[in-house]
Amino acid sequence: MKKSVKMLLAVCAFAFTVLLVSGTESKAAVNLGLKQTDAGSNSVDIEWNAYLGAGCYHVEFSTDGKTWTKMGNSSSPKDYIYNLGANTAYYARVVVYSGSHSSGETPVAVSETAVVATKPSEVQNLTQTGATTNSVSMSWSPVAGANGYIIYAYVNYNWVQVATSTSTSATISGLPASSKVGYCVAATRGVTGGTVLGDKSDSVYMRTVPAQVSRIAMSAYWQYLNDAQFEWTNMNNADGYQYEVTSNSGKKKYFSGTTTSSYVDVKPFPKGVFVKARVRAYITIGNQRVYGAWSPYTYTASNKKVTAKRYSNGKKISLKWKKISGAAGYQVYISTKSNSGFKKVKSLSSKKTKYTITKYGKKKLKKGKIYYVQLRYQTKVGKKKVTSPIVGTVTVY
Repeated sequence: MKKSVKMLLAVCAFAFTVLLVSGTESKAAVNLGLKQTDAGSNSVDIEWNAYLGAGCYHVEFSTDGKTWTKMGNSSSPKDYIYNLGANTAYYARVVVYSGSHSSGETPVAVSETAVVATKPSEVQNLTQTGATTNSVSMSWSPVAGANGYIIYAYVNYNWVQVATSTSTSATISGLPASSKVGYCVAATRGVTGGTVLGDKSDSVYMRTVPAQVSRIAMSAYWQYLNDAQFEWTNMNNADGYQYEVTSNSGKKKYFSGTTTSSYVDVKPFPKGVFVKARVRAYITIGNQRVYGAWSPYTYTASNKKVTAKRYSNGKKISLKWKKISGAAGYQVYISTKSNSGFKKVKSLSSKKTKYTITKYGKKKLKKGKIYYVQLRYQTKVGKKKVTSPIVGTVTVY
């Protein structure tokens, strides 16, 4: 009986020796919660749960999950591994030892395998590719090994995450028109239990399309030079403006072009016809212009000839003019002052080309009195009549 016990003990001792000699490969993996906590361009930080009775830990890395290389030795459940390849992923594991360097090391457990990685490379070539009044679109060059990208916007002096993308492009919506915001992008790489974030790219300011120009008006008209100037509301972040002047019907285009100013001179300004003018702002993305909405139209007309002659008795004024194409009617005004005090005399149909003035307000005209006569031109826009800012003015002595 004693011999049998001795033989059993001998067998157990032999089995234990074989287990030690076989090394870490024969150990069953234990879950130590191995995870990556930080990353550098050539380094990773890892942590795991402490193993009861552990004297020290060896950290091992592999590129194929089969051949393992010792990378570090730690007495606590964390380590900093450096001299790694840039933008590279590895398999990692921890071997638990019961002793230390001084007392002798004996492997007692092997952790689960985790995937770790150094920082993804910095995103390059971030570029704005498109825009609407409420969005911007962008693209960038791909980063090898990246699983996704995070897009940041510079808001209130801070970089704020505004979107993610699994491709090399993104569109940010819900923005105000005529806005200008800085953006940058960082690549991400998946590791066990989380992601590793690369450095942010260089920032690029991107613009939405300008809002509709709210107002365009004729700011000056030099009759004898036959020159008119249109001016409009200046738009934030606009690279320039496109304008056009057409007949009231829109069938004939008199002027069109672009300018970087908020005004334009048009010469020779057409006479004897009602015209309408509008403008829209644009930004340039790459080699293309992206336009905002057209402004409302402004309507103007200039007569070829307006004459006024006093009757021989001095108490009547004969007013004549050339018919204006596109006019819906005319209005006659009179005053004893050149720049104020004008009173309406009569509204006339578009068929009329002359009218005789006999009164200034309720009073009859006086012989020898100087009068200033205005002929105002109207056109119909929808159901309303619009008056041209240009008027025909004649001084009657």
